[in-house]
Amino acid sequence: MIDSSAKQFYLNLIAGRLPVGSASPMKVVSNQAYAMLGTNRLHVFIAMRGGYAYYFAVESQYVASMPGFQLPFTEVLPGEPMHKGDGVYCIKAEDYTSALIIEGAGLRLVSNAPDVMEDFLLGLDLPIHELTHRQGKPLTSVPQEILGVSEKVGGWINKISLGTLGVCALVYLGLNGYQMAVDTLNQPTLNMQAVENDLNATLDKLSVQQPLAMQLSRVQRVSATVIRSGGWIEKYSMNGQRKEDFEIMLPSWVSQDYLDQLGRDVVTDLRDVEGLLIVRKNNKGK
Repeated sequence: MIDSSAKQFYLNLIAGRLPVGSASPMKVVSNQAYAMLGTNRLHVFIAMRGGYAYYFAVESQYVASMPGFQLPFTEVLPGEPMHKGDGVYCIKAEDYTSALIIEGAGLRLVSNAPDVMEDFLLGLDLPIHELTHRQGKPLTSVPQEILGVSEKVGGWINKISLGTLGVCALVYLGLNGYQMAVDTLNQPTLNMQAVENDLNATLDKLSVQQPLAMQLSRVQRVSATVIRSGGWIEKYSMNGQRKEDFEIMLPSWVSQDYLDQLGRDVVTDLRDVEGLLIVRKNNKGK
């Protein structure tokens, strides 16, 4: 039972390195994990190194079956006594291998079947260190109030954008199209990325190319991107099919791919205000 639980733990564990700035490391890491894992029931480990947070995170359900579990990977992070520089740090079991890859400032974790991992790791051209110790530091539960604001804001924006889609679909697309959208939204297990994908797929299935459908798709895409990052929308307006104006607050750790989802002509205010970045788009007069 322990081996099975450990396998599920490592297969679902994520790791990374994030800039923190003046923000709370727990909030920054928790929002990132929430965006990636789609749940607010999280356990994390955080180690600060020069303004950056090295972290491990996993859904709490995978920790519950292993009371007192300690994560060996925490002992090989930069600055720890067992750190041997850039390389691959492996934990091997009979039916899985989990590898923490440290290269330069980068940190990533990969887990898979042993034969798959063997071929993958050999192609990295990095020294491989097998971890035989089973001691480390434990992951701790994320206080629910940390993600409370993001979750409430996310739900509020989601309900508004999806409610708009439902009402307009009822008027324009017909009852069948509306029901397709509602069926998608009523699945409680979907995370924000799944909701976005399913709604876009719904529009594609309906083969709707009219201006209203294009507007709704754009609003939905922007709001879903903001929700996944743990931010919120301050202002949003649209004039015509493509001319939109908005002001959005995002966590300071967001990567370029988040900004790319918001379209071209996006301007980011580089002032870090309590760990938040202001992202603006203004198409007025264009």
